[in-house]
Amino acid sequence: MADKRLSRHVLTDELYDLLKKKILSHDISAGDKINIDQLARDLGVSNIPIREALFRLASDGFVKVVPFKGMYVAEMNMTDIDEIFEIRYALEELSVRKAAPHIPKFRLEQILQELDAVEHMWEASHEENIISKMNHDLHGTILAYAGNENLKQMVTALIERVHRYLNLAHYKIDMSAEIAEHRRIVLALLENDTEKAVEASRIHLHQAYQRLRDNFK
Repeated sequence: MADKRLSRHVLTDELYDLLKKKILSHDISAGDKINIDQLARDLGVSNIPIREALFRLASDGFVKVVPFKGMYVAEMNMTDIDEIFEIRYALEELSVRKAAPHIPKFRLEQILQELDAVEHMWEASHEENIISKMNHDLHGTILAYAGNENLKQMVTALIERVHRYLNLAHYKIDMSAEIAEHRRIVLALLENDTEKAVEASRIHLHQAYQRLRDNFK
């Protein structure tokens, strides 16, 4: 029995990852009703692990559950953008404050080197995974050293929801601005100046918010 439960848990994790990728890449479009029976047939699994994966996606803000109607891919709109960043402002300031005393200097130096590499990679190829890597290097490191798993999960889900907007075909990212803002945060952390790092993070989020809104209009 224990093996069966473990097996279903692993399957649910795999379905969660698969469906999230489809939503992030817009293979399943915003507002679409999710046909659970069809998904089960297409993927060769039962409805139960698909439902479990979808409820997890709903808790992360990717799926909306409408009572008596079904499950839908979450809509994308200005209100959603506003709410995501309102929460990020508060949670990422907390993350920086908690992580600042603990991030090793060598890791911060690595991030600076990686930012230089990102700049060259972006000039050569405007691939979306470069943006994901850059965000993981900085935001992921801060969350890893903040020492709060729930905080990490919440902020990571919010960042992934932003990436759904960045993956829209018409979005044009200002990579030079993104890199410069990331660099200012890292330099402040290297100086052991938490308040400066918090301010740099706040400015970065505000600028990212404005860029996202301007692109989505």
